[in-house]
Amino acid sequence: MEAGEDNNLVLFDPPLWRQRRRFVVETLQNNEITSVFDFGCGEGALLSFLIQPSEKAPITQLAGVDISHETLKTTVMDCSPWRYDHEFLRLTPLTVDIYQGSIDVADQRLLGFDALICMEVIEHVDPPVLNKFFDIVFGTYKPKIVIISTPNVEFNVYFPQLKYGTPEATLRIEDHRFEWTRREFQEWANSGAEKYNYSVEFTGVGTIKDGDPAIGTATQIAIFRDLNPSSKPLFATFGEYNLVKTIEFPYYNEPEKSTEEILSRLHYYLQFLCNRVLDGYTNDDADDKRTRREKFESNRIRVEEIWDIHEMRQLCQTQNKLLDVLRSSPDFTLMNNNEEMIVHREYPLNTKVNDDEDPNWDTTPVATNEWQISNNGWNCEDSEEDKGWG
Repeated sequence: MEAGEDNNLVLFDPPLWRQRRRFVVETLQNNEITSVFDFGCGEGALLSFLIQPSEKAPITQLAGVDISHETLKTTVMDCSPWRYDHEFLRLTPLTVDIYQGSIDVADQRLLGFDALICMEVIEHVDPPVLNKFFDIVFGTYKPKIVIISTPNVEFNVYFPQLKYGTPEATLRIEDHRFEWTRREFQEWANSGAEKYNYSVEFTGVGTIKDGDPAIGTATQIAIFRDLNPSSKPLFATFGEYNLVKTIEFPYYNEPEKSTEEILSRLHYYLQFLCNRVLDGYTNDDADDKRTRREKFESNRIRVEEIWDIHEMRQLCQTQNKLLDVLRSSPDFTLMNNNEEMIVHREYPLNTKVNDDEDPNWDTTPVATNEWQISNNGWNCEDSEEDKGWG
C-alpha cells in the first residue's frame, strides 16, 4: 500500500475492490458453489466478475437484485455476452437473472441458491430495512453459504481526511448510514447466526505495510454456513421483484466426440507445437532441421499446453478425459505425474497454414473478468475507490 503525498490517498495493491472479489471467488470455488445470488448487486461489478468460466465447480446460475432500476441498466450491459463469449464457447451453461427490488422483500423465484453474497451493501441500508435482513436471508432464502462485507471503521485512522476518533469524524462516503467497528459487526453477525442456526467466521481484506494488527483490515468479512441445510426455511412470506432481464450465455453443447475424433484434432494442433522450435530457422535442409529438432527435444510437450487449446477443452470437457485420450494412443507417453508427454510421432516440417487456421486463434488466453469489467478504466465497484479506500 502506498500513501499519496498530495491528498492523503491510501492506495491498496491489489486494489481493495479486487481483493474483495478474489476473496469471494476463492471462497465459492473452495466450497464448489454453482449458483450465486448477489444481494444488492449495484451495477453488477461482482456479477460480471463471476461470469468468468471456471473449471472448478463452474457457476451455472447467477442472480442479482438492486433497488435502482437505472443502475441495473449498467448491470444488464456488463453481464451480457461479449463477442468473445460467442467465439470461445464456455463448457457449461450460464443463466443470469437481473431483478429490481428491495432487499427487505423475498421473492420465491430466488429460493434454492447455494450462496448469497452481500458485499459492501449493509452500510448503505436504512435501519428498518436492515432489521429485516436476517429474516429474509437466513429465515427465507436459507442458502448454504452467505458472505457479507462492510467497512471496518477502526481502519479509518489511516485516512487522515476522515478525522477518525474526533468530533469532526466523517464516514468513507456520504451515502453510508453507518460504519461499524469489528466488535459491532461481530455482535450483529453473531445474533443472526445464532437465531437461524448458522455458523460464522470472521476475516477481512486490505492491510497496510507496517500497520498495527490491532486495527484489523480495511474491509471486514463474515462467512456464514448453514448448520442444518436439510431443514425448511422458517418463513414463507414472499413479495415479488421486477424481472429486468434474463441473460443466457452461449455454450458448447455438441454430442460427445469419440476418442478417434478427439485424436484427429489433437494431431492437428501437435503439428504446430512439435515444430515450433524450428520457427525462424531459415536453413531449408530437412536433415539439419531434424537434427535441430532432436537437439531441442521438441516432441516433449506440457499437457497444460494441450488443455489451453480451447477446442480441446470443448472436446474433452475435463482434464481427466484428455489424459484418457492420451493414454489410449501409442503415439504418446505421459510422464512427470501427467504434467508432460512425449510425442512418438513426426509431423511435416514445412506445414503452412493461413492466418485463420493458426492454432493460436483457437487457444484461450489467460483471461479474467477484471479486464472485462474495467477495461475502460472507469467501471469500478464504488465511488469509494476514487478516494483510496475502495
